[in-house]
Amino acid sequence: MTTPESAPDQPAQPTPPQSGGSQPAGWGEPPRYGQYAPGYDPAAPPAQDQPQYGTPQYGTPQYGTPQYGTPQYGAPQGEQAAQYGQSQYGQYSPYSSQVPGYRPPADKPGIVPLRPLSLGELYDGAFGAVRHNPGVTLGLTAIIVVVAVAIGTLVSIPLTTLFTDLFADLFAEIGSDPAFDDLGFTQDVLGVTYGSLLGTSLLLMLATPLAMGVMAVSVSDSVIGRKISVSAAWRRVGKRAWFLIGFSLLSTVAVLVAYAVAVGIVAALFVVDPTLGLIGLFLVLAALVVVGVWVFTRLLLVPPALAVEGGGFWTTVRRAWRLTRGTFWRVLGIYLLTSLILGIIGQVVAFPIGMVMGLFMATANSAALAASYGITYVITGGMSVLFLGGVIALLYIDTRMRREGLDVQLQTAAATAADQ
Repeated sequence: MTTPESAPDQPAQPTPPQSGGSQPAGWGEPPRYGQYAPGYDPAAPPAQDQPQYGTPQYGTPQYGTPQYGTPQYGAPQGEQAAQYGQSQYGQYSPYSSQVPGYRPPADKPGIVPLRPLSLGELYDGAFGAVRHNPGVTLGLTAIIVVVAVAIGTLVSIPLTTLFTDLFADLFAEIGSDPAFDDLGFTQDVLGVTYGSLLGTSLLLMLATPLAMGVMAVSVSDSVIGRKISVSAAWRRVGKRAWFLIGFSLLSTVAVLVAYAVAVGIVAALFVVDPTLGLIGLFLVLAALVVVGVWVFTRLLLVPPALAVEGGGFWTTVRRAWRLTRGTFWRVLGIYLLTSLILGIIGQVVAFPIGMVMGLFMATANSAALAASYGITYVITGGMSVLFLGGVIALLYIDTRMRREGLDVQLQTAAATAADQ
């Protein structure tokens, strides 16, 4: 038993009652379970200089058997004492987000943890980016897509007339056949369809990179818990707008050149020998698919890199190309899965619109048909920008965290943003 002399920092125990110069049996031994300590009177008021045995410590009720014996000296006092021994349910924790001055853990200051991300975290972060800053992700991107579709619809008017005249000339040569008595209706529908498709696609090809850039800028700030304003997002994207549009145009030109070269090779093979041309056709198609998928995947992270980074055009393109080295299959798999999910959702959403378009086709209402095409493009383009754009932006950040240790820089940026 530790004596007061050997532990001067503990209070001396009360003097045991004397009876004939001897101590009661068991004095100095800890009381048994359910017994009072010798010399303790539960009815007597506690002394001011003695610990209150059996009394709840620091105002918190002790459930179960009262705890007698030596109190826990050195426990926190004052406001800190109320945090210890309390029920954990329904109470504030010193790490609760409701406590003033609370700062989220450095591992996840924003929409995703600052470490390599799983597939579920990528998708959750894409939705979280929309919830965190709807003004930019929903508002600004929707404005860009709607304006592009509206301008594309206006551009499609002369294109619709052009395609209608082309189909009219084509059908005039075969119109003498009674089976083609209703070709007037068909040429109008085809003219609206191809005119709207070409006109709107051209504008969306220019506007989608801008919308993707807006998503990338918003996501890059949401990752560290910072919420960018609409005007600030537009200013940052506006500085890189020509890079984004230029990359889209260069990609389109490269695809057209590749197809032209492929057609030329196949045509030359057919001139030499029909059998050789047929074999060459399958080989060229296979090469186009393989090379196209490979190049597309290696360049998939270029748009968010152009929007977020401040380097030159070709420098950023080369950096984004190197980022996908060693992660090709992961990047491709995530993109294909995301596209498949969007395709299924798009089919569900487009079903009622398709029914309305069928009614317009039956009545040969060209204006209503063009409007329904525009609504379809807005929905599909909006979903592509919001979800696919968010996933690609997070995939870019995730790849940089895996290859360049970007998570350390993001944690520093998050701490700086929290202190401001």
